[in-house]
Amino acid sequence: MLSVLLIVPVALVVLVAHTANRISDPSDEELIATFLSHEADFQELAQMLDSERGRLSLAGEAVELTDLGTAGASATRIVNYENLLRKIDVKNFRYLPRSGDIILPVSETSDSRPGCSKSYRYLPRDEPQRLVYHRGYGWRGPGIYILTGDRRIKGHWFVHHDTTLGIGFSPY
Repeated sequence: MLSVLLIVPVALVVLVAHTANRISDPSDEELIATFLSHEADFQELAQMLDSERGRLSLAGEAVELTDLGTAGASATRIVNYENLLRKIDVKNFRYLPRSGDIILPVSETSDSRPGCSKSYRYLPRDEPQRLVYHRGYGWRGPGIYILTGDRRIKGHWFVHHDTTLGIGFSPY
C-alpha cells in the first residue's frame, strides 16, 4: 500500500511533465534556430507572396497554399512554394494580402483545446502583439499559465504564441 502511495504521485508528475513538453514543443529557441539557419528561405517566401499580392487579393481575405491554384498561380510556382515550406519545416501558410501579414503554423495540439498553437509570423508594418503571460493560479503551487503574443526573432519576423498552455510548479 505504501509503494502505491509513492508510485501514483511520481507517475502523475512524470505524466504532467511529459504533457507540458508535448504542448510546448517546439520551443521558441528551436524555432528561432530554425529561422536563423533558413533565414534566406523565409525572406524568399515573403518576397514571393508580396510579388503576387494583387492577384492573391482577388482570391479572398486570407490565402493558403491550397488556394494558390484558384488564384491563378502556375503549377511550377505552387511547387516552388511547397519546396520552400518543406525547407523551413512548415506545411502551410496563411497570407493576408491586404496587410501583407504571413502566418506559418508550426505546432498545434491534437487534443480538444482550440487555438493552442505557435507559428512564425511576418508583420511588414511592425505592430507585434505584446507577449503576455496569463496565470491561472496563485504564484505558489501548481498552476497553468497561458502565453499569447509575439516574440521578435529578427526584423519583421516573430514567433507568435496563440494561447500556448503550460503547467508550472513552484520550486518552494
